Amino acid sequence: MARMYTFTVSVGELFVKSEEKNTVWNLHSRIWHWRAKSHHGGDSVQVHNHLEDLFLQCTSTGDLAGRRAALEGLADIAFYEGRLSDAMDHLQTLVEMLMGQDSERVLWHTVRKAVIASKQGNHDLARELFQEGSEPFQFFALRSTRTYLHRSYSLACIELTAGECDRAETYFTATIEACDMQGNLTFKAFSTRSLGEIAFARCNVAIATQRFEETWSLCAEMGVPLRRLYSCFPFCALPDKFEGWMLFLEGRSPFAYAM
Repeated sequence: MARMYTFTVSVGELFVKSEEKNTVWNLHSRIWHWRAKSHHGGDSVQVHNHLEDLFLQCTSTGDLAGRRAALEGLADIAFYEGRLSDAMDHLQTLVEMLMGQDSERVLWHTVRKAVIASKQGNHDLARELFQEGSEPFQFFALRSTRTYLHRSYSLACIELTAGECDRAETYFTATIEACDMQGNLTFKAFSTRSLGEIAFARCNVAIATQRFEETWSLCAEMGVPLRRLYSCFPFCALPDKFEGWMLFLEGRSPFAYAM
């Protein structure tokens, strides 16, 4: 999706109140209600408890789609909170659940496992998981632009987290070029911010400022709050050690005079 929009009503108002009867439709609407809450600042404990309960309800009714959606939400929350082992376990359950039924989603979740391994500092495992998830499913990467961008950006993040800035820069640049061809502003914003972090790590404040200003403009065009760039895409967020973007937003040194 190339463009995102700012909500003008609360998340709760975006969903019709579910009936007490747990029909498939009502279960699914409640799952997406709580997932939306998690993406827009809802209480993580409350969201986790509701999604866990909905996951069990979907399991008891044999609702595979509902189980998948709830489990994806639980993985997002675990990642948000830094419970990386829990997030990895949820993703592995999803891979096992979907194997032989939805190969493209298996690719996505395996690549997310690679992102977690990278964040845990196990860069060799991250690369191994990335290859494991990608090689059998090249067809999907070629067929789906979104899948290609997801893979390209995730690989760049893995290399950046491993400290391979030159390699990461090449992948982020390729991702931006693909975004320009497809009109995808989301992954372009993620990649542009990342190039800013690489410039910042190299002490090139002028280039870092330029990249962060471009990211700012992309956020404005999409209607995305600057401090919540990854709110709907938690697995795309860079580790906290990459702090150039926040220093820039706060007007702190060395960006004190850049705003």
